[in-house]
Order: sequence, then C-alpha cells, then structure tokens
Amino acid sequence: MNNKTKDYALITGGSEGIGKAFAEECAVRGMNLIIAALPGPSLINSGEYFRKTYGVDVETLGINLTEKDAPQRLFDFCRDKGLRVRLLVNNAGLAGSAVFAKSSLEEIDKRIQLNIRAMVFLTRLFIPSMKELDSAYILNIGSLGGYFAIPYKSLYTASKAFVLVFTKALREELKNTGISVGQVCPNGVRTNIGSHARIDSHGFIGRLTQVPADKIARLSLRKFFKGKSLIIPGFVNKVLLFLGKVFPERIQQKILFREFRKELAADDWEK
Repeated sequence: MNNKTKDYALITGGSEGIGKAFAEECAVRGMNLIIAALPGPSLINSGEYFRKTYGVDVETLGINLTEKDAPQRLFDFCRDKGLRVRLLVNNAGLAGSAVFAKSSLEEIDKRIQLNIRAMVFLTRLFIPSMKELDSAYILNIGSLGGYFAIPYKSLYTASKAFVLVFTKALREELKNTGISVGQVCPNGVRTNIGSHARIDSHGFIGRLTQVPADKIARLSLRKFFKGKSLIIPGFVNKVLLFLGKVFPERIQQKILFREFRKELAADDWEK
C-alpha cells in the first residue's frame, strides 16, 4: 500500500498503545491516517506527531465508540470529508480483569459496545465503499485470549472469541471481492499502567509471552499485506495456542483459574 493517492488507513483507538503502533507503521509506509480515539491530549499530540514526522495527511476525530451512534458518526465524518478508507483497523477495545458477579451493568455494557458492537457496525458501514476499490483491507485486533475461556476475563475473552468467529466468517463471505479480511491475536502488551500491572502479576510467564506493540504492528501489517489472514505474534504464544488444543479442558481451566486470579490484585479487585 504505497499511498500516492488520498486513500486512508482508519485506526480506531489509534492515539495510544497498539493502535498508535499500527498508525505509526501505516505512516512509515506512506499511508494517510484517520485516527479515531477518545478526545484529549493523546489524540491531538499523536496527530501532530505523525504529520510532522512522516509528512502524511492525518485526520483525527475525538469520539467515544461506546456511544450508540458513534460508529455512524465516524462513518459520516469520513464520508463528508471525502476520505477514502482503504484499510480499516478495528483496534479499539476494553481489556482488564474482573469478578463478573461484581461488575456493574454499565461496565459490562461498555465492554460489549466497544469490543463487539463498534467493530461490527464500522465493518458493515465501510464495506460498500471498500468494495468499489480494486483492493481494500479490514484488520481486526483480537486476542490470544479469544481461544480460551479465562476466569476473571470471562466477558473479555468471550468478546475476543466473537472477533475470531466473526472475522473468519466474514473473510469467507468477501473472498471473491477485493477486500482482504484478517485478524491479529496478541497476548500481553504493555500499553498503559493497567496492562503493565497485569503482565507483571504473571511473573516470568508474563514477561516471556509479551510482545512490544511496535513489533506487533510491523509484523502484522507485513504478513497481512502478503495474504496471511491470522497473525499470532510471538513464538511462545504459538506454543501456548498449541498446548490449548491438546491439554484436557479440565486441566486447562484449573491452570487458568489459578493464573488469572493473580490479575485481580493488579486491577484492584478484592480477592
């Protein structure tokens, strides 16, 4: 995607963490950017940084994608400005650990709205215009956790399992169009104070399985544009996925319960 036109890469949650790493990798490749993220200094500063550093066009929109009309407003923003989206990176998501029975309905709803609804709605809204292009790309950011039923991350891992199934099915539906559909399933990534604490709570295994955000973005885009539809960054994480397929479920769940209970303290939950 050597961008000499007014094509854009749209990255949700693109002002921090993995999303910012994907935005930067796109900018390195000469792609113009649309960064949609929560309003604030991070969004403003990221936009200025990419403009000055890489000389690409950058449009920013401060928006909360948990709001019911937010996907439509983001689509309208791109349409009204005449921004042609060739790459859609559905990155925005809400992670963390929680005791489900103690979670508020508001917290639960936010995770569903962001991790599932916003991704689905944005994908549906942009597909028609992307079909008009000779080639276009939809990359969904999932999680290795989507392959496991992890206690204390029940809603999060279920939402990422949704991403797995949704992306796989959509890829098949669009295989005879010019739209390539793929997903990235990273493990722990240090993006903020909360993610640092959760990774550190797992000790050696946490340090062993983490992959830096910039490496994830670089590896993922390179493989995706070469036709790979499922990217799992990190050799150790590939091994964990294999073990998840061969270990008896009863043993898996015991290990997961013991291991991820450690994250509750990191997320300030009462044990």
